[in-house]
Amino acid sequence: KLWDLAQKALEGVDPDFGAACTAVAVTHGFTGSPHIDRQNVGPFYGLALGDFEDGTGEVVVECSARILAKVDTKGRLGRVDGRFPHWVAPYDAERERYSLIYYQTAGDARPVGAAVFEVPTSTE
Repeated sequence: KLWDLAQKALEGVDPDFGAACTAVAVTHGFTGSPHIDRQNVGPFYGLALGDFEDGTGEVVVECSARILAKVDTKGRLGRVDGRFPHWVAPYDAERERYSLIYYQTAGDARPVGAAVFEVPTSTE
């Protein structure tokens, strides 16, 4: 049931990615260090939920040696290429932060391009 609900949320934003997605990670209180998702064959989508403060707990992506992007995923889907170094920005650990990370580890690898993307606003 959780998989079906998670897929429905994703397919409402990006049906093509929804069809290609092979896994969803569900986390609570995640505070990982900078890492690269070497098993991913393309970008991922992240969605964060909880009562953590706005402007905290974003996904931070190292776009280049001098440029960091913060992607706000609180209550919304954000698309990031996890093959670039990325991590979760600090947030108050006394507050709740859950996340759903949608990713693909099978199929043809997509070329590495931009580290962050705009989420489509329409399927046209």
